[in-house]
Amino acid sequence: MTIYSMFAVILDYPKVPFTEVLEDCAADLASEAPDAQAHLLDFQASVAQKTLGQLQEAYTGAFDLRPDCTPNLGYHLFGDDARRGVFLAELKGRMETRGMVLGVELPDHITFILDYLDLAEEERPAMIEDCLLPAVTRMIEVLKASGNPYEHALRALLRLVHHQHEILAASALKWWTPDGITIPPGEDRHG
Repeated sequence: MTIYSMFAVILDYPKVPFTEVLEDCAADLASEAPDAQAHLLDFQASVAQKTLGQLQEAYTGAFDLRPDCTPNLGYHLFGDDARRGVFLAELKGRMETRGMVLGVELPDHITFILDYLDLAEEERPAMIEDCLLPAVTRMIEVLKASGNPYEHALRALLRLVHHQHEILAASALKWWTPDGITIPPGEDRHG
């Protein structure tokens, strides 16, 4: 599993315990994004003693009973505006083209978006910047100080995507010379 698919499992409605996925995700974050790992470990500690039913209750309390914290990211970006319909249609087409089976959930569900990041690497920078960063930030604001453990999982995801966004932005900052040589900013090509 990739880091995004692990977060998709963590942020999906819990159907089975996902202790192993949490451990694997935390281990992967240790080297890639330690600040994200700290938040994920907080989530892991807060759900460690919960039964599956209690975890489902926490999930429902975070996302299903709070329309302002829906896991459908398009709502956080567009609200009930018609642009969300266009976003959903475009996203659905792109996901189906890549072989994703959507089932009953809308294509802007956070778990589908996270799974999509693995399939569409070329679209990852735009999806992170235009979709995940603003939507997950809004979700955290809603859950802030609620005591719901899913706030920690969302904070971990936000730190990861911030980290990924910084890496992608840094790799885009390259200088092209007239002879076609690429050099990173700050380096002297003759030195």
